[in-house]
Amino acid sequence: YTKACGLLKENYEVIHFCYNSIGMYNPFSLLSTFANMQIGSYWFETGTPTYLVELMKLHHYPVEEIEHIVTSGPVLDSIDAASTDPVPVIYQSGYLTIKDFNPEFNIYTLGFPNDEVKYGFLNFIAPFYTEVPATRNH
Repeated sequence: YTKACGLLKENYEVIHFCYNSIGMYNPFSLLSTFANMQIGSYWFETGTPTYLVELMKLHHYPVEEIEHIVTSGPVLDSIDAASTDPVPVIYQSGYLTIKDFNPEFNIYTLGFPNDEVKYGFLNFIAPFYTEVPATRNH
């Protein structure tokens, strides 16, 4: 039981809407896991992040920095079509979540919310940044 709960948390815990909030689970992935009786990569069945990848490429965003982004609250709350920062769009799309908050400097550290999103996103983005062909986990 404990191992199963740990796997569900590791794979499907999702967005933290503010620092130290309770983690919300992705209902689609969780219900799909129960229906299939198997941990799987269900997030990408709801859509692919092609727009986000194109936005990152357009602004030459370094993909290796996406795991530990440090930013401010106003950046997270803004989406400006003229902005050269894709972070607010990636965050508001659910591909990143709040991992830490530094009240002294009023900055947030962002990262992938769970393994399903992390590996799905990195697997999807790899062909756009490298010569590595995409593989599918489903």
